[in-house]
Amino acid sequence: MQCSDESEPLLTLQEQSDLINAEFSPPFISCDPKLLSIFVVAFDTRAGNVVEWKYPESYSLAGVEFKALPSGAHNVQHDIMIFELANSFGLAAYIMKQVDNSAERGARMKSVGVISSNYLALSQHEEKLVELAQESVERPGAYEPLIQYFAEYNQSFSVPVSLELKSNTVGSMYDLFKSQGVQIFTLWKMLLLKKRILLQCTPPISRHCSYVLCLAALCHSQFTQSFPLFYVTVNDVTTLNYKQSYIACSADMILKTKGSTVYDVYVTGSTVVDPQGEMFPVTRGDIIRYNQLCGAVDKEYGKKNTSEVDRLIQGYFSILTHDLFNTLSNLVTGNRTLQPADLKDIRLHNSDLPYLQTLVDKLGYDVELFSPSCCEEHFSALL
Repeated sequence: MQCSDESEPLLTLQEQSDLINAEFSPPFISCDPKLLSIFVVAFDTRAGNVVEWKYPESYSLAGVEFKALPSGAHNVQHDIMIFELANSFGLAAYIMKQVDNSAERGARMKSVGVISSNYLALSQHEEKLVELAQESVERPGAYEPLIQYFAEYNQSFSVPVSLELKSNTVGSMYDLFKSQGVQIFTLWKMLLLKKRILLQCTPPISRHCSYVLCLAALCHSQFTQSFPLFYVTVNDVTTLNYKQSYIACSADMILKTKGSTVYDVYVTGSTVVDPQGEMFPVTRGDIIRYNQLCGAVDKEYGKKNTSEVDRLIQGYFSILTHDLFNTLSNLVTGNRTLQPADLKDIRLHNSDLPYLQTLVDKLGYDVELFSPSCCEEHFSALL
């Protein structure tokens, strides 16, 4: 990974060690992990995406056929999707099998999925769903194993259960950091402002669902909360219109044309733009922080310990977020004026002051920021 050319000190060895070994408080939730439904979605050459089968039959799955079989699925052999559906969450495993069958135009495409009340309960089903999806394309119409899995799981789980928010794949946080570069700090800032963030993606969708989860983890602290929707489609436009904050991904490129009615931040690869297509500015503070973290990541990645790299990245942002909100909260009850020393303590820079003012206003904090003699950069008025 290439860091920027700004010559700034990297994290010290002690700071790197502290980040990797620190005891963080990841988001835990006490929830009922019971399955609400299990289903099969298939592609029909005449009708398109259809719900082939569901259990229980009375459970409403309106719209699931487009989330469990996303646009462009025919270009991949397998995939995993996570999505929101009517205030619950689903996970589906997709399989495509080549067949010598003119009625299916040479390819059988199916997804087997489950619905649960909380996305934190879904990852434990992934391996079994892949197995069931494979069986579904091999033996169409054989639904007994699905009913059996649904019943056995719901009889065996314990309530309540504590589940840790984590990405499905080790290395997802590093992949996100590598793909975004310095723009990772733009996304972090947008997350703290509770903006609506939409990632453009193409199958396989699983990688971007992991990115959504990683972004949620970047801003997690006792002061902030994120709202991951995971995979969304054009059929979710009405829902997205009234969401005040979310993180999601979509393969439906038409959503980009919906602009500010649907999103505040649109991400295509490493390009991060507002609804008018204007890129968000990168501040000198962003570059300094990126250099610090990039150097530590490069050093740790050289040891080929991917899980520790993920932990280091999440730890850096967790501490950055905690220290920022903790400092602002203390100022509200203290002298109410942010001093230059405070800015340095929370790893911010004079160039971050316009953004910081926006954040303070958003939070409704009665805090005054000091006026530097020269503020080199300005943040987008959109914020």
